[in-house]
Amino acid sequence: MTRPIICVILMVVFVLGMVAKETQGENMCHINISYGNEGCESMVCSFDCASNWKGFGECVSTESPNCICAYPCAN
Repeated sequence: MTRPIICVILMVVFVLGMVAKETQGENMCHINISYGNEGCESMVCSFDCASNWKGFGECVSTESPNCICAYPCAN
């Protein structure tokens, strides 16, 4: 009888931990970095985002490829 109760408690703790981890991302801001006609290179995008905003940058293919930078918003 105690084994199922322990399993239920562990599952509740696990689910609550996942929910808490997901809500931490709500304070993220985004900025679009345009490189003009040069296009977007993954390494340059990541470096610019990390060095300027302490965030994570990724190239997104649109009409002209741009770098989208996600960084922690200032509180």
